[in-house]
Amino acid sequence: MDSNLKPRPARPAFAPDLDAKDLAILEVLQLDGRMPLSELGRKVGLSQPAMSERVRRLEERGIIAGYGARIDLAALGLHMMAIIRLRTAHEHIRACLKLFDELPFVIEVHRVTGEDCFVLKAIVPAPDDLAVIVDAIGRFGVVTTSVVLRSEPPKPIGRGLLTAAARRRR
Repeated sequence: MDSNLKPRPARPAFAPDLDAKDLAILEVLQLDGRMPLSELGRKVGLSQPAMSERVRRLEERGIIAGYGARIDLAALGLHMMAIIRLRTAHEHIRACLKLFDELPFVIEVHRVTGEDCFVLKAIVPAPDDLAVIVDAIGRFGVVTTSVVLRSEPPKPIGRGLLTAAARRRR
């Protein structure tokens, strides 16, 4: 079976036992994942050993799924971002997923409901590279491309969203 179609591992359900300290830890780590645990502890009012234990538990439960670097795309010569929508037939889904995986400039793939089947995010150095992507996927159906003029910074997952999730689970 195509690895792209395997069911994803179940994500942990919202843990109703997250307290205000856990929420504070999650908020701060989203802004600076490299913050030393001692400094993080000072920010949220915990000792370094208590902070280490809390972060370890959040990691073990899968709530903290990993840490990463934010990369300045322009500094790498990647000056153009596009959102690409593809409307295709169901029999092309696997072939599309395989192709998306092979296209290095396609960095996000979302299978969606509605008229379109996929929404892709692509980052390219120049318009010619975007044309290569559009031409490659165009054989599978109707392609709509929007060039991104500017992106606002993503919002961290905050207490409001986490609290709303907890209420829905009750």
